[in-house]
Amino acid sequence: MLLLNTDAISLQGCIEACIKCAQACNKCFKSCLENDNINEMKLALSTLVDCAEICYVTAVNMSQDNSFSEDLIKACADLCDTCATICEVYEDLSCQASVEACRKCAAECRKIT
Repeated sequence: MLLLNTDAISLQGCIEACIKCAQACNKCFKSCLENDNINEMKLALSTLVDCAEICYVTAVNMSQDNSFSEDLIKACADLCDTCATICEVYEDLSCQASVEACRKCAAECRKIT
């Protein structure tokens, strides 16, 4: 196992944070699609999709603890930070929820790497 120094509770907390973040990003994405200024939101939309995908993949990967776990967890944290920064300018409640979920996920990922 590559994450031997991580206790099961911390690992499970990170997995759960990744899943919640992916869900929040997907919800924000759907909400943004209904926005009138959708063309101005292309970077946010793209980043939300990327963030949701890496969070899901990271959660699965941590469950399997394969050879890419640590690198993937670090990349997930970085992308979550980027997504939070991009989305924090939008006042929509689902966007703000994704910002919060992204920041929590990044923090949980950094705890175990």
